[in-house]
Amino acid sequence: MVFKEKTTYNELYNYLNGNLIYKKWIDTGESKVFDVMAYDKYTMKSITENE
Repeated sequence: MVFKEKTTYNELYNYLNGNLIYKKWIDTGESKVFDVMAYDKYTMKSITENE
């Protein structure tokens, strides 16, 4: 399951099965991929939010 979270510090986190795979700083536009294999596998799929 993919989960997105935006923090109060304007950071965007993407989690896959509870593991952080991607982080982006919205103010500066910088980003960091923590798990390249998982990130590449799911970039072509749409990410939905569960409420």
